[in-house]
Amino acid sequence: MLIFALRMLPLFAVIAGLALALGAYMTFSGVRGAYLDLIDSRMQMVAEDVGTVVEAAVSVGIAPAEQVTLPALLDRQAEADPLIRAIEALGPDGAVLFSSAPADTGAAGDAEQAGSRLLVVARPVLNDFGVEVAQIQVSYDAAVPGARLAGFGREVLADAVPAGLAAALAGSLAAMLVLTRLHRRALRAAADEDDALASAAREIDAAANAVPERAT
Repeated sequence: MLIFALRMLPLFAVIAGLALALGAYMTFSGVRGAYLDLIDSRMQMVAEDVGTVVEAAVSVGIAPAEQVTLPALLDRQAEADPLIRAIEALGPDGAVLFSSAPADTGAAGDAEQAGSRLLVVARPVLNDFGVEVAQIQVSYDAAVPGARLAGFGREVLADAVPAGLAAALAGSLAAMLVLTRLHRRALRAAADEDDALASAAREIDAAANAVPERAT
């Protein structure tokens, strides 16, 4: 029994540890997806707000390149969110019409100097005929959310390791208890079977002894 238990307990411990590890990973994955979706939605809202303003001016005959108030709007929107590195209005040919980033660096240069990784959210600007006359691009730093998620992952791991060890220990103790109860039931069943076999043997012997007596 002891040898069998020693063989089975590591298996139960591994199963309990893997179950908790899977739960921790699912928790981290869910939080990570929700957090990244939230940031992307926020940048989409910024691009949508700027694009709506540009489209409103286009609808009254002001071309995107002639909207002199647009640079101030881009600067205000970029300053409102620390993740934003640049908001740019591009022409149909891809040329930069206005940008909140410095003219000598642009979004890519700013990202290279900061050692960050940029993600871009784009929103087309359409005229009344549905033709794209400009595009609003919001570039934001992906390194900051990545660092926050990495920190959250370390916290989850720090909590999951002792919890996993406790779960493995608890699972091993529970398995030991179950195996002990099964062993006791097996012993009782074996004892009952031995008693039944002994009783049957006695009855057979008694019957065999009674046969000669009747014959005489």
